[in-house]
Amino acid sequence: MTAGEQLQHYLERFFALRQHGDDTVFLARLRRLQDWQGDRLKRTHAHLLEDPVTADGIRFLLEEVYGGRELLPVAREIRRALPKAMKLLPDKVMATSASALEAAILTQELDEAVVGILAERLDQPLDETTYLDGFRQDSHHADRQRQLQLVAELGHRLDRYIRSRMIQTTFRMVRKPAHAAGFANLYDFMDRSFRVMKPVPSVGLLLERLAAREETIMERVYTGHPSPFEN
Repeated sequence: MTAGEQLQHYLERFFALRQHGDDTVFLARLRRLQDWQGDRLKRTHAHLLEDPVTADGIRFLLEEVYGGRELLPVAREIRRALPKAMKLLPDKVMATSASALEAAILTQELDEAVVGILAERLDQPLDETTYLDGFRQDSHHADRQRQLQLVAELGHRLDRYIRSRMIQTTFRMVRKPAHAAGFANLYDFMDRSFRVMKPVPSVGLLLERLAAREETIMERVYTGHPSPFEN
C-alpha cells in the first residue's frame, strides 16, 4: 500500500476505537490502565529519561505516541483532506507518519482489549497481579510482538529523515503552506518527533534496544515469571 492508503486504513481503525465514545466508565478504566502502564514504562526506562541526549525523545514516545492523547487533532486533519496532505508533504515524511500512527493505534487497541477483560476490576486501584491477568492473553501475543516491531522500525524511519538534508530542507519549506492548508497539527506533530530525536546518534539503535527490553519483559509475563518488570 502507498503511504496514503496506509494512513486511510489506520484512520479507519483509529476512529473505530471505543475511547472516542462517551462511555465515562470505560474511559475512566482505560485512563487508569494507561496511567499504570505509563508509570511502569518510565520506571523501566528511567535511565533513558535521565540521559539528556535521549530524554526528550523517549518522553515524546511515551506521552504522545504511546499515550495517543495528541493524535486526535492530527487524525482529524488527515481524514479531512488526506489527498492534499499527500501532495504537500514529502512522501517519506507521510510514510513515517503512517508508521507512527499504526504503532499508536495498535497500542490503543490492545489497551482497550485489556479494559474489556479486566472490566470492573479497573474500578479499583490497579496492582501488578491484576494488570498481568489482563495482559497475559495468548490471543494478544502476536499483536504485542508486532507492536514492538513497529517501534523498532519507526526508529530507522526517523534516522533516514534526520540524516537526509534534502528531506529536512523540503519539510522546512512546506511549513507555512502546511499550516495555511489546515495541517498545523500534523506538521507540528512530525516536526516535534524529528526535533526531539535529532540529538540521538542512532534512533534506530535506541528504539531497537527499547523494543528488545520490552520483548524480554513480555516473554517473562507470558511464561509466568514472578517479577517480570525487574531489571
